Amino acid sequence: MLSSVIIGGGPGGLGPILWAAQRGLLPTWLDRGVAVVERQAHLGGTLGRFGIKSDSLGGSYLECLEAAGLPPELKPLRDEPLAHEMAQYRDSFPPLVLVDDYMRRIGTALAAMLAERSALHLSTEARAIHLRRDGSVEVGITGPDGRESVLAACSAVVALGGRQRWMHGELKPGLALANCQMRHVMPSDRALSTAGLNEADQILAEAGRRPILILGGSHSAYSVAGAFLELPGAERLAKGQIVILQRREPRIFYPDQQAALDDLYDVAPGDVCPRTQRVNRMGGLRGFGREMWRQIAERPRTTPEPRVVTMDMQRLSTAGLVAMIAEAALVVPSFGYRSVMLPVFDAGGARLALNAELGGVAVGEQSRLLLSDGTSVPNLFGIGLGTGYKLPSSMGGEPNFDGQANSLWLYHNDIGAIIYRAIHELMHQPTAAVAA
Repeated sequence: MLSSVIIGGGPGGLGPILWAAQRGLLPTWLDRGVAVVERQAHLGGTLGRFGIKSDSLGGSYLECLEAAGLPPELKPLRDEPLAHEMAQYRDSFPPLVLVDDYMRRIGTALAAMLAERSALHLSTEARAIHLRRDGSVEVGITGPDGRESVLAACSAVVALGGRQRWMHGELKPGLALANCQMRHVMPSDRALSTAGLNEADQILAEAGRRPILILGGSHSAYSVAGAFLELPGAERLAKGQIVILQRREPRIFYPDQQAALDDLYDVAPGDVCPRTQRVNRMGGLRGFGREMWRQIAERPRTTPEPRVVTMDMQRLSTAGLVAMIAEAALVVPSFGYRSVMLPVFDAGGARLALNAELGGVAVGEQSRLLLSDGTSVPNLFGIGLGTGYKLPSSMGGEPNFDGQANSLWLYHNDIGAIIYRAIHELMHQPTAAVAA
């Protein structure tokens, strides 16, 4: 029986594997049996579809290859051209196309290790997870040839990425986008893709005086505004024509309090991470979106950007909001992500109600999947975009942060460590204890 099945081979799914690789633990773990199931024909994710820069520094991506405990199979990657190119962005933000190439190269090396020492299923869909009475799990999969099979393991990790659920989220009590008339609508993940930016360019060029409406105050919302302004069609936009409609002012990341003060940003005591002394370490805008905010807010050493304005959604009446949406040349919902889940069935064949499927967070503090009643499943874990993971105090983060942690560095470090250790604890427990 396998120790674990990891469902999804993107940056999140590779988190526990890369944590183990950095500490010299991966070969032994693979020898105990790890299967990775990935719908794509490669490991490493699909970040290359986005036409923007990362909001993580290049150094965050390099750390996993610089660790002393790295297995021999991965060490040659340090000297390859992609690693050298990433090193040029160690203290800046690399384009996601480069990040994609880099993570795929790491994925290729890991795939070779998995194929040789454990199990790898590419171009394969996971269909469902079944809990067994002996405390193990079975994952039903469909291979590239259409054949169905089952993987048995002590545990499973769900890392299928996030999905934007924007049509039915409430803008105002009783009002969802599904109830609104719109000329063009494009969720932020589509808008930030290369294909979406090409489509948006045409819409902007033909917008006339109609507003471009971005709904939400997240990193994605500000990144969309910044990306749109770089399009040729944006040259015709008038002052205030791009409107970011948000429920609250965003928080902004700074490396320390002095940097925030130098930028005329007010820092509250709860904004400072006690572990790193960074301001809004987890909840603050970074990179592309942060610089867009700084331009809008006319921070020091920036060129003001008059084509973008922000508005408080709470101050609009329902009728006013509906009218603004109907008038817009393009509406871009930026409401964040929810984790993609698989059906999970108990030992009796009944489908379990997962908290994520009801719109709640997917995982608890130990990254175990949560049920709708708040209890967790001992041997099912979730990691990656949209899981809603809340940082425990041991991982740091500013006290004022009440959102979910979506950080590649955390996936490859603290969160990856939690899942790795929990999997190995399960492997050393009697099966009756696991079942309980």
